[in-house]
Amino acid sequence: MIGLRRFVYLLVITVAAGSALASILTVTRLYSPAGPWSKKRPPHTPMLSANDRSRWCTVWSLVERGTYQIDEIIEQPGWDTIDKGRFRDHFYSSKPPFLATLVAGVYWFFKHAAGLDLLEMPHETVQVILLVVNWLPWLVALALMAAIGERYALTDWSRVFLIVAAAGGTFLTTFLTTLNNHTMAACCVVFALYPTLRIVIDGRRDGWLFAMSGFWGAFAASCEAPAGAFGLALFALLVWRSPGQVLRWFVPAALVPLTFFFYTNWLCTGGLLPFQAGFGAADDTFYKYVHKGVPSYWMNPSLQDQGESSPLIYLFHCTFGHHGIFSLTPMFLLSIAGWFRLGKSFPLRQTVWLSLVLTIWLLAFYLSRTQSYNYGGNTSGLRWAFWLIPLWLVALVPAIDAWGHRRLFQIVCALLLLASVFSATFPHLNPWQRPWLLNVMEHALHHCRAASQAVG
Repeated sequence: MIGLRRFVYLLVITVAAGSALASILTVTRLYSPAGPWSKKRPPHTPMLSANDRSRWCTVWSLVERGTYQIDEIIEQPGWDTIDKGRFRDHFYSSKPPFLATLVAGVYWFFKHAAGLDLLEMPHETVQVILLVVNWLPWLVALALMAAIGERYALTDWSRVFLIVAAAGGTFLTTFLTTLNNHTMAACCVVFALYPTLRIVIDGRRDGWLFAMSGFWGAFAASCEAPAGAFGLALFALLVWRSPGQVLRWFVPAALVPLTFFFYTNWLCTGGLLPFQAGFGAADDTFYKYVHKGVPSYWMNPSLQDQGESSPLIYLFHCTFGHHGIFSLTPMFLLSIAGWFRLGKSFPLRQTVWLSLVLTIWLLAFYLSRTQSYNYGGNTSGLRWAFWLIPLWLVALVPAIDAWGHRRLFQIVCALLLLASVFSATFPHLNPWQRPWLLNVMEHALHHCRAASQAVG
């Protein structure tokens, strides 16, 4: 039976790998200049939004000019971005430099080894880099998720559901086609979670397991600052079991990405924190500036970037509304069911506890950022919560273990997965777009107003 399950895992991951590979290689080609372009249309580009263009600008500038300044590249047609700011009379990306610096290393290698060039061969170059930084880590993460299910889930039904849901039911697959920090952070959470489970549940005390937990936990935090809570939680879990191994292996390994994170910030900003840390401050001159008589976008942002005014409305739409975790990907309602089983005893109990605590903490953290109730801007999902997806996937296992043998529950699980796959697939041409649910809600509201006016 184990052999059959492993064959199923292999098939699921193979299908997911082929689908993701096709997306990465075709999405940026859909508007090739060979097509029916008019002279008024913008230049074709594999960069799908201001968000990823901002990171690509830094990548180009580092490799081609040896600087974090992006003044030159944003003058190229199709390269300018609103995700930039002014610092010491130069433009810089508003994104933390950690990930862009790593990607610049990948670009430097392929530029010198294969002659790829972001200006001369943008499509091919972007695609190759995305395969390295998005596609390959995601496949490894899927394999580790299958290993977690195989080792710690209690039923075949939950093991298979876990890998199918991970392979096609989340927004991580949607964002593989674009350069972003969210998919990388989520992969790092998986890379850290697996060795941690081997230590906590299996009782292993191998030094390399502690090192992997520390390194990837800190790497996740370097990609996604709120994931620092995840890294601290891993430290607390492991120091309780073996403080000596934590000091010998976990801490030194964690210092590697953390040191690089702060070092790149210092190189770019002259301080230990990225420019992004000052967003919304009263004395913010990075985002809010006037250059050549033109005020920056952030001095008068669109309604979408201005965001909600009510924290309660914001919380609702982040959970069950138009950007909702549980409305767009309702299979995570099973994670809520898993949280309600925390009084029971099962192998993944501590991980499920961790997923609940970190979810509450993350929502509270973003509710405290009153200057940016904007759902992450123009995005098909609540992107700042994506790093928690692996933990939500693990959290649904106890519910399926308990009730997966019931036919009605199986049907419910399939329907929830169906809706989640739909949400993840709907924006596959470009993840940087409004959620489909928001469009439906606005369309329904428009018809209700029209009907009300007709009646009136």
